[in-house]
Amino acid sequence: MTNPPKPSAIEREAEQATAEYLRRSSITFLEAAISLMSHHMKLSEVVEVLRTEAAQLEEFG
Repeated sequence: MTNPPKPSAIEREAEQATAEYLRRSSITFLEAAISLMSHHMKLSEVVEVLRTEAAQLEEFG
C-alpha cells in the first residue's frame, strides 16, 4: 500500500488560513448571538443560558 502524497506548502498554508478564518467566523457568530440575546433578554438570563451551555460542553465534550 502506498502512502498518499504529502500536501504542498501552499496546501498546508491554505488549510491553516481556512481553519483560522473558520475559527474567527465562529467567534464572531457567537458574539452576534450573545448581542442579540442581550437585546431581548435580561443579562442575568443570558448569563444563565451561557453557563448552562458551557456546563454541557464541559460534561459532554
